[in-house]
Amino acid sequence: MPAEVQRTKGSELPDGPPSHGDRAEARLLEPVATVVRGVYRLLLVGLVVGAVGPLVGTKLGLGWGGPNVCAESRSQFSTDGFTGRFRPHAGVEVMTRPSYCTDHADGAQRLFDFLGGFPSVLLVLGVLFLLNRLIQGASREGVFTTRTAKHLRVAGWWLLLGCLVAEVVEAGAHAALLATLAQDYTFTAGSWLGTWQAPYALVFTALGILTFARIMRAGVAMREDLEGTV
Repeated sequence: MPAEVQRTKGSELPDGPPSHGDRAEARLLEPVATVVRGVYRLLLVGLVVGAVGPLVGTKLGLGWGGPNVCAESRSQFSTDGFTGRFRPHAGVEVMTRPSYCTDHADGAQRLFDFLGGFPSVLLVLGVLFLLNRLIQGASREGVFTTRTAKHLRVAGWWLLLGCLVAEVVEAGAHAALLATLAQDYTFTAGSWLGTWQAPYALVFTALGILTFARIMRAGVAMREDLEGTV
């Protein structure tokens, strides 16, 4: 009878509280786990408010849909027309960029204005979603697992490809919007490429995440081999 009781208790151990090792692995996810969960939830609330706010007549929500649509030129030119506190000292050249705004934007202009910022929001939301899923899986199954390495690799590829696509779309939307606001500016492939800026920081970050995912996957395989040997 005592042996049966011991076997019964032994089978119920996995359903009990996490072991000290599991809690130690969960603590490895801090503080990024708390930050990702908090920012992810706030962003979801912001998207809901941004979508519902204009329907109920409030000014809350995302910046799109406002009365003004603006586009800033990437070209700089010098001017000496500043007065007051903006007046430069003698011998100082002032470089400025013109900003074109309209409060009578048509549907195409509002679409270009929307595409000029929404891809980045979608990129950030996707990264937070993938990281939140990674953290939930790691908290439940452990940090050093094949699933955690897979989730990390997916997040790295999303960031790498997403930042490039978002920058291309936003640059094209900005160039197209500027062409509708400035008379001497035309939308061409050259103007599109001139507006595009390479997201070097995000690309290197994504490459670092992918490299770390490969290292983690190799470490998990070595750990499983060692546990099998022992």
